[in-house]
Amino acid sequence: MIFGISTGEQVSSMGNQVKSISSKHINPIREDEEEGLQTAEEYVPDVAIREFVQQLASDLQKGEFELPPFPDTAIRVQECIRDPNSDIQSLAAIVATEPALAARLMRMANSAMMRRGPIEVTDIPTAISRVGMDMVQNAAVSFAAREAFKAPKGSPCIEDLVRLRKISITVAAICYIMAKHSGGETNPDEAMLAGLLNSVGKFYIFTQSSDHPALFTDRKALDQLLAQWHTGVARAIVESWSFPDSIAHAVDEQELKERDRRVPADLSDLLFVGNLLGRAGIGAAAHLGDLDALARMGMDAETLHTMLCENEEEIQSLVSAMT
Repeated sequence: MIFGISTGEQVSSMGNQVKSISSKHINPIREDEEEGLQTAEEYVPDVAIREFVQQLASDLQKGEFELPPFPDTAIRVQECIRDPNSDIQSLAAIVATEPALAARLMRMANSAMMRRGPIEVTDIPTAISRVGMDMVQNAAVSFAAREAFKAPKGSPCIEDLVRLRKISITVAAICYIMAKHSGGETNPDEAMLAGLLNSVGKFYIFTQSSDHPALFTDRKALDQLLAQWHTGVARAIVESWSFPDSIAHAVDEQELKERDRRVPADLSDLLFVGNLLGRAGIGAAAHLGDLDALARMGMDAETLHTMLCENEEEIQSLVSAMT
């Protein structure tokens, strides 16, 4: 049952194959929440939404996503980083072939988060040495997401994509700081990677929706479609792009509020908190209350708020560098 309507056996079978997305994910995050917004059970969308949901369910079930290819430069960066025989010079040569990626990397290396002393980095090898190879991969993923999910000129979703990119990068920066300073075992670079990929399901749905302008005439239904389906779509994309299982798990479970407090935090905990603060601002950290995700991270809301405020300049500098 989706949006209170039956979409046939095709969608029913999806509920058994894509980790019970609609019932498992509580979606505490609402980007465009309106007073009195109807629930999924009360709201019936128009035929355009129903047809789109049926196709999306079919694509998920069959694994037949019409994904744009991961940009060649980003693939070469990943392959170089994974190659034990590669070095900084070989990676720098790949980055240099894509000016937009090179510029992003230079901005990151000279950001408040990465800068060491007053000396400004002016060449790619030194930038790689400063940020590390894992961070180069993150820069490549940020670049790739921008290149892979583009709406045609005049599309009704262009503003949504611009806003979503900024939020995704903000989430990534917050997750990086939380992993770096929380004292847990989560790798900060991996936390940033998860943050950069957390919204790829929304990117996909928006760009696919751009081919169906009628969807944007029923914005409430489109917002509910995004809320209900984006995590499952994100997992499918992350897996198809061959990222680690830990990232796929995190993007799939990033909106689960109820968690077992007896086990350590994982990437999905950071994404849960990062998503809330990426939209509300880090000042909202003081008002998060007694979240399971925070308990698993070994901190309370006040501690988190203090940590983020102390590192606000670094967060903003990284967002500016990667936007």
